[in-house]
Amino acid sequence: MRPRGDRRAALLLAAREVVLRFGFRKTGLGDVARQAGVSRATVYNYFPDKEALFKAIIAEETAQLARAVARGLDPTAPPADQLVAYVRARREQLQRVREVYVLTANIGRDVLGIAEEAIGSLRSQERAFLAGVLRAGVACGQFRHLDPDLTAAVLLSALRGLEEDFVFATRPDFAPGSDPFVQLLLVGLLAEPARATGVVLRPVEGT
Repeated sequence: MRPRGDRRAALLLAAREVVLRFGFRKTGLGDVARQAGVSRATVYNYFPDKEALFKAIIAEETAQLARAVARGLDPTAPPADQLVAYVRARREQLQRVREVYVLTANIGRDVLGIAEEAIGSLRSQERAFLAGVLRAGVACGQFRHLDPDLTAAVLLSALRGLEEDFVFATRPDFAPGSDPFVQLLLVGLLAEPARATGVVLRPVEGT
């Protein structure tokens, strides 16, 4: 018998494929069961309704995004380097979950509320990380004096706005993580932009 954790992961994978193919509203748990090759009852054993299933899909995607971004960061690097690495790692992972991002952007507000709980947890983690980096940068003199918590919230809002343009390819030349975006970000934050010690902007593939 397949372990319960493996069965749940397989159901989530099948559900992701079905939801991306047909959309949230047209997907039923029966469709997921057929995709996974199991009975409808098996799906119900793990997810009581498709709202719970959709929440689980988003929660898994956001958790993978957070883990992947964290792997690309060096906590011992200077704050500005950490910020640049974070923005670029976030962009790379956004490309990986692009289909799910488009899905959540296209569904109605009533359905989007289902995903907000999972997405909100990721945003809280991101705000806390950015505020910590900004606080460290101010303390060591690399960043100008600013409110770390407020600035972290503003940065995330800017990233989310640019991500929508990037995902829908309306402004691929100014994507989050591209050199123009990072340059503008650093000019606004660095205490001495002309002496961006340790910050090396290398061209990003695809920009």
